[in-house]
Amino acid sequence: MRPTGALVGLVAVVAVCSTACSKATSAGPHSVPTHTAPSVTGSSTARTPDVRLSDVRLRARQVAVLPDGVSRTVAVRRGPRIIILGGLAAGDVTTSRVVSLDLATRRASTVGSLREAVHDASGALLNGRAVVFGGGAAQEVSDVQAWTSGTSGVVGRLSSGRSDSASAVLDGAAYVVGGFDGTGMTRGILATNDGRHFRVAGHLKVGVRYPAVAAAAGAIWVVGGQLATTASTAAGGQSDAIQRFDPGTGRTTVVGHLPKTLGHAMAFVLGGQLFLAGGRHGTTATARIWRMDERTGQVTAAGRLPFAFSDAAAVIVDDQAWLIGGETSGPTAPLRTVVAVGYRGLSP
Repeated sequence: MRPTGALVGLVAVVAVCSTACSKATSAGPHSVPTHTAPSVTGSSTARTPDVRLSDVRLRARQVAVLPDGVSRTVAVRRGPRIIILGGLAAGDVTTSRVVSLDLATRRASTVGSLREAVHDASGALLNGRAVVFGGGAAQEVSDVQAWTSGTSGVVGRLSSGRSDSASAVLDGAAYVVGGFDGTGMTRGILATNDGRHFRVAGHLKVGVRYPAVAAAAGAIWVVGGQLATTASTAAGGQSDAIQRFDPGTGRTTVVGHLPKTLGHAMAFVLGGQLFLAGGRHGTTATARIWRMDERTGQVTAAGRLPFAFSDAAAVIVDDQAWLIGGETSGPTAPLRTVVAVGYRGLSP
């Protein structure tokens, strides 16, 4: 959770998620530069039998533009649209705005607002509703909010406030992983099928905030993350651990390590394979995309983003991962970009 820029001078940062009060903002245009990615020549959708998917590098390019810049947001696919909920708007300001991105036209528009403005939350689509777990505001939030067709409300509560978390859905259950509760790291992994009732499904081996999380091969993968309990990304270090949580046994194991420590990255699964994109090593954003082997924990280069960024939301659209918003150097000037990553050619 980030302190609001206007109040950072008034409040001493005593934890990773500052308790400085973030200002909620309504929808409205901001002057935020749009990064334009270079065109990428796509490959044929047909594959020859002798080409292994693991040998093919991913391609990436910008495919849409949001009405306003946003980072550290929640995004879920709901039918023919991506719903984008809350996050940080320009000026490091927390927003309650809900934006709908039409997948067919690639046009985005504001369609409502959350009951409570939050950023650094995690979320999932459960029973047709976009559900937001906790997040940051004046302090770490325990409320669970749900949005459906223009209306939102509080539908449940976490056992304590939690921000800087990530989530993934496996076999109909959403798992809330990592984060900060205002005092320390939250190692407990929460599971829910409805956003109302939660259970502790297990614990992380390495407590982290801002991890990259995805579900693959019957497990929840937790990659990298921040180890600091202050708001500075330069303090306290980062993790290089690749953690695998098995919901069947409740056990978490460290199965591998990244080439470098990394936080604020995005994880996703394409073609049954697990990938990690972007993020920050220390305070420097990266454009690298990594492929992770679920059996050995081995990490190999798999491509590059059009530019270096972090803190985007990842949504799977058919055979592509769409990375929504994000940051290049920090939260004061979030991105308006939507970057698609995939094996196949990406048309404008």
